[in-house]
Amino acid sequence: MSTQSPGAAPAGPLPISKSHFFTSLPVSSFAMVMGLSGLSLVWARTAALGWWPNWASTISAATGLLAFGVFVFLAVLYISKWSRQPKAVQEEWQHPVKSSFFAAVSVSFALLAAVSFHLFSPLALPLWVIGASLQVLVMVMVLNAWVHRETLAPVHASPVWFIPAVANVVIPLAGVRLGFVELSWWFFAVGLLFWGLLLTLVMARLLFVQPPLPERLVPTLCIFLAPPAVGFLSWIQLSGQYADGRSLDVMGHLLYGLAVFFAIFLVSQIHRFARLPFYLSWWAFSFPVAAFTTATLVYQSFVPTGWMQALAVGLVVFSTALIVWLFVRTLVALVRAEPQLID
Repeated sequence: MSTQSPGAAPAGPLPISKSHFFTSLPVSSFAMVMGLSGLSLVWARTAALGWWPNWASTISAATGLLAFGVFVFLAVLYISKWSRQPKAVQEEWQHPVKSSFFAAVSVSFALLAAVSFHLFSPLALPLWVIGASLQVLVMVMVLNAWVHRETLAPVHASPVWFIPAVANVVIPLAGVRLGFVELSWWFFAVGLLFWGLLLTLVMARLLFVQPPLPERLVPTLCIFLAPPAVGFLSWIQLSGQYADGRSLDVMGHLLYGLAVFFAIFLVSQIHRFARLPFYLSWWAFSFPVAAFTTATLVYQSFVPTGWMQALAVGLVVFSTALIVWLFVRTLVALVRAEPQLID
C-alpha cells in the first residue's frame, strides 16, 4: 500500500511511521503467530525425540510464550483497528487476496492450542474450541465470497488462497489429543478437498494467466509446502500411527513425499527469492518450513536412516535460523519505518 497521495510526483515509496503500522495493522500480520507457533512445535518434537533434551524443551517453551505474546499484541491492535477503522477491515475482507488471511486468525488459535500442551495444558481446550469455531465461520464466509464476488478473476488466484485449506488440516493437531476425533476427521477431509481444488486453480493461474504474480506475493509460493506437511502430521494423529515399530502406511508416505516434492521446487526458486526486498509476506516462509521440519522429525521416526536424521537436524537448524531472522528483520523494518510493512 503506498502512502503517496494522488497526484504527487512519483518519488518512490515513502517511509511509514511506527504508529501508522500499529494503527493500520494488516490481518496478514497473524502469519507471525503461525510461524512462531510452528517453531515451538518443532522444538517440542525435538525434545520428545530425546535430542538435546537439556535445552530443546526450553527453546520450545520460549518460542511458545513469544507466540502467545505476539498473538495477544496483534489481536489487541487489530481489534482496535476494527473499532476505529471498520471500513479498512471491510476493505481487507473484500480484497480477493487479503481476505484469505483472516483464516490465519483461526489457525493461530488452533496452533496455540497445540503449543499449550507443552506450556499450560488447561488452555488447550478453550483455544481449540475458539479456533475450530472461527475456522468453520471463516471457511464458509470465504467460500461464499469466492462464489458470489462478481469482481473475482483468475489473476486474483494466489498461494494465499491455501490458508483457509491449511487451517482445516491444522485443527486435528490438537483436536485428536483433546478427544474430538470425529470432528477432526471432518476438518481433515474438508482440508484435503480444498487443497486439491485450490492447487489446480492456483497452478492454472501461475502457468497461464498474465501478469505474473506480484513481487510482494512471490514469497507466498512457500505456502505450497504447508498442506502436505501439515496433512501428514494430522494423518499420523488421526490414524493413530506412532513410531512403535510399525511401518508407515501408504497415505503417510504419499503426503510426506508430496511435501518433499514442493520443498525441492522451492529450493529451485532460491535465486528468485534472494532478489526480493523484505516484505511482511516473507513470513509466508515461516510456518510451512516449520511444519515440514516437524513432519521430517516424525517421518525419520518411522524411517530412521542416517540421511533422514541428518536432514531432520539440518531442517531444525534452518527453520530456527529462518524464523529468528524473520522476527529480527521485522523489528528492524519497524524501527526503520519501512513501507513494506503495510500490505
